Amino acid sequence: MPLDPLREWQERYSRSGTRLGFKPETDERFFSSVQSIGDSPRIVRSTLSPGLLFRDRKMMGDRDDNVSLVVSLGRSLSITHRKREACLARNEAILFQADAPGSAGTRQRFAVLEVSTAQREWESRNARPGDVLARVIHCNQSLALLVGYIRSVAKTGLPSAAKARQQVSGHLIDLVILAATDSSLGESHLDCVVAARRAAVLDYIASHFSDPNLSGTSLAEKLGISRRYLHRLLETTGKTFSEHVNELRLDRAFSLLVTMDANKRISDIAFDVGYSDVTYFYRHFRSRFGDTPKGVAGSAPRVSQRH
Repeated sequence: MPLDPLREWQERYSRSGTRLGFKPETDERFFSSVQSIGDSPRIVRSTLSPGLLFRDRKMMGDRDDNVSLVVSLGRSLSITHRKREACLARNEAILFQADAPGSAGTRQRFAVLEVSTAQREWESRNARPGDVLARVIHCNQSLALLVGYIRSVAKTGLPSAAKARQQVSGHLIDLVILAATDSSLGESHLDCVVAARRAAVLDYIASHFSDPNLSGTSLAEKLGISRRYLHRLLETTGKTFSEHVNELRLDRAFSLLVTMDANKRISDIAFDVGYSDVTYFYRHFRSRFGDTPKGVAGSAPRVSQRH
């Protein structure tokens, strides 16, 4: 017999985040989604029908005392926790502690991101969550960097190697604490900030490499950092900004060329992937693949069709 949708959501969510209940605003069909992103710290994203998320004293029997950063990803949320009330706008956050009742809700469909960390992680970093519990954390540099880093981790997945996985987990916890306690980072050399900013740089390059106007200067301005800091962020990847961009452009060009038809020109493909100088494109293509664009054009095997 299939689970009740509300109960199914509760069980799926509690496997990745804090054990919570949900009270729908209306009798309309319940809608939800759950995306588990990490287990240390526990990170979960959920979209829900209008209603109220809550943790009551009965649920507190699980003895979970983790500290959770809850980010509103959509509509404004009304918050109640530790006898305080607040309202979160989009991309604002608040700290909850699982050993006290609390609630968050709205009369419209909404989405939340929860990052749950153990108290000992705060204590080991000489941080006190009690000082910032139930206070609105406005959209600041630290919070935006954390959310962006989580988005990157969700896209690529956590590393399989234990040491690398532990490093990413440590960065996430450090960024949570920074988001709650330090709103301005500047061009910090903290490991967690460097890792998150580097991920932001690589994500941006991956999604904008076909823009012919993309440059190190424009990217640095977009991310609010200096060109020199951008260069330092990429040093550990072993490639320069231009090398990252060219690699993506050339790989995309290769995949387009092998499947191109007779109506397409090689210069069109060069322009499509971001090159404005066809000669430059030819030179770098041959250097990377050992052949000319014309040599690989239309080289994908054709699938014969029976009539």
